[in-house]
Amino acid sequence: MSSIGRVLQQEREQQGRTLKEVSDAVNIKEGYLDALEKEDFDVIPGAVFVKGFIRTYAEYLGLDGAGLVTAYKEEVLARKPRPEVRPVAQSPERAGREKRQKERNRQSKWQGITILSGIILFLLLIIWLLL
Repeated sequence: MSSIGRVLQQEREQQGRTLKEVSDAVNIKEGYLDALEKEDFDVIPGAVFVKGFIRTYAEYLGLDGAGLVTAYKEEVLARKPRPEVRPVAQSPERAGREKRQKERNRQSKWQGITILSGIILFLLLIIWLLL
């Protein structure tokens, strides 16, 4: 498919419209429309506005606005390098603290089980003695 800006510009010129005429009709600054045609999206303040302007401009010209917005999204994703995600190195002190915390949690768990078992045995003993 042709570039988004080229599609918009060719359709506008084919219809014999000027940027000023389109700007007045859709209430988008002429400079922003020119930026869309040149695909200089950084001139427009934010991707949300870019998508809205593309949709509005395209629909005014009788084009598929949603389709051009989808093409814009795909193009932007292809342009932007994806950030590299690396695991954060853990300091030796933090690793030691986490290890000690896990050991304490394990000990607490067993202490709870031991106390609960003692209570059950004590209750069973009392019941046995009463019968």
